Amino acid sequence: MMSLFDAAWVIARRDFVATVYSRSFIIFLIVPLAMFAGLMAFSYALEDAERTASQPIVAVVTDSTDATALSAARERLVAGTSERSFPILRTVAPAENVSVQAGNLLADEETGYSAVLSGSLQQPVLTGPNKIEDFVGQRIRLIVDDARRAAALEAGGGIPAAAAVERVVTDQAAGNLQMIRRDIARGVQGLIFGVTVLLATLLLSNLAEEKTNKVIEVLAAAVPLDAVFLGKLISMLGISFVGLALWGGMLGLAYLFVQVVQDWVTMPQVAPATGWPVFAVLVLLYYGTNYMLLGALFLGIGGQASNIREIQTLSMPVTLLQVGVFFVGMTVVGRDLDLVAWAAYLFPFSSPLAMLAYASEHETLWPHLLALVWQAIWVVLIIRFSARMFRRTVLKSAPSGSFFSLDFWRGGPARS
Repeated sequence: MMSLFDAAWVIARRDFVATVYSRSFIIFLIVPLAMFAGLMAFSYALEDAERTASQPIVAVVTDSTDATALSAARERLVAGTSERSFPILRTVAPAENVSVQAGNLLADEETGYSAVLSGSLQQPVLTGPNKIEDFVGQRIRLIVDDARRAAALEAGGGIPAAAAVERVVTDQAAGNLQMIRRDIARGVQGLIFGVTVLLATLLLSNLAEEKTNKVIEVLAAAVPLDAVFLGKLISMLGISFVGLALWGGMLGLAYLFVQVVQDWVTMPQVAPATGWPVFAVLVLLYYGTNYMLLGALFLGIGGQASNIREIQTLSMPVTLLQVGVFFVGMTVVGRDLDLVAWAAYLFPFSSPLAMLAYASEHETLWPHLLALVWQAIWVVLIIRFSARMFRRTVLKSAPSGSFFSLDFWRGGPARS
């Protein structure tokens, strides 16, 4: 008789070949890429419009001299920050009654003014609703103060030339290093979460479909049930690596193309604390354990469902579970070793994501060995428990004796 691992390999090879050599798998690989490319193009097309639409516009109702001084002050401040840091100023010729004009400008939906700045540099008046105070009000004060200082300097002998700041370039700074490593940790966590959401949830319907067409009964009679669960997990993990290889290869080609076209696009000079080679290996290992942990859980849950309707009902809580695990894993990024961090490291479903953040920020390697062993133990435990539950509730009971039915929890026979 075949051993557990030999039987699991047979099941894995069967599911892998049946999935990868199907037309639907090609569509499955192409659709995420097409969606990503479409979203990138759509966001790029709307970027300029969104930038303009999200900036408040202030009508400047004053004489031409003060309006010019305010515009120059804004240009100086924007040069030191960014265009979106300050509201847009539009000069409007003052009317006879400025108060009435300000009310009319604020009521005009075509121009879309958020506030009206009137008066003079010595006595400015800002007209608008109270909610603009946090952004528009504070920044208008900065613009007015800068314009007044510039006017005072001109009256006293002219504005001094900008000071030439001597630059001493270093390889790296500790603050910048930590910031980039946190970004690396969050980026890899998001990547693993996204791929797991795409692929691991498919395991929910895997056993439900094979229960419907009676294939699972044949498999359970031929090999140990633990091998069926383990084989299906290995198969889906291999399928996910095929998808990662394809998507990663296309991303690499796209990067090389951009690198040739635009020389300013460069990889970050900062490496994770463990170094890129070790970090890349840890990413693959923790992706595997993350997928196996969630996949084993989803396979067990899907095995208890009696039909596709129950699978559809479970899709939302399963997705929320993945999002919750993702947020728990993100809590350790840039965090000291406290109770919350220990909980994220030890909780089996968040441990892979949390340890990836640890690898990005700390160079110590021995905790990763303990974490991988800890996660592997939980994979075995979940597979064993799921197999026992499947054998008890499905293979030895009526279809109505599902894990989700009341008869299972009452312990009584299934009702007809």
